[in-house]
Amino acid sequence: MSVRALSTELAAVRVMVADGLAEIGDAGDAGQVWLRSATARLTAFDGVLTEAAGVLAGPTRVLVLTLATFLLVAGSTALAGALGLGTGGVLALAGGTLLIAAAAAPWASRHVYSLIGRRRLSRTTPGPAAEAGPAGLPERLSRARVRLVSAALRQAGAGNWSAPELRRAIRTDPVVRRLAYADQLLCQAVDCVERHLGDLRKDSP
Repeated sequence: MSVRALSTELAAVRVMVADGLAEIGDAGDAGQVWLRSATARLTAFDGVLTEAAGVLAGPTRVLVLTLATFLLVAGSTALAGALGLGTGGVLALAGGTLLIAAAAAPWASRHVYSLIGRRRLSRTTPGPAAEAGPAGLPERLSRARVRLVSAALRQAGAGNWSAPELRRAIRTDPVVRRLAYADQLLCQAVDCVERHLGDLRKDSP
């Protein structure tokens, strides 16, 4: 799936979910435990979806990693030389630098992907979501989930839709992995909203 096509799909899903989140805020009962849970999950969903839109292509990730490793090793070697360290010191400093960089890489990549993702999503112009009241919120979020899952399946590839192939795609493809997590958060949010509506029905005379 091309980057542009994926960004268009994810932007549309993001609009649908954002409208749902706004409806929860307009419900006037945001202190209710199920709505708080739904809000937390939809907020996390937006961050994960934005990351998914900003993931770099595999060759680009390899190139960036190679360049970063080279720069870190070269910088460590130059610093060790300036400090008058011997070969052992050079190796220790370079190794320590790479270990620190490896530990910081997940945090850094999330922020980089989020920045890129926001830029990509801002370039798309999805249409407005249909109006719906609070009672129709689970259905709207479910429609968003259908579109999200469709995008994830197309990202995985038409020949990789069996359960074992999808599990492998989740392990190996950072985009599919993030979309799977986003789907989990969206399912949990739908469940929370439905529980809230169920409580309202039970409390109604």
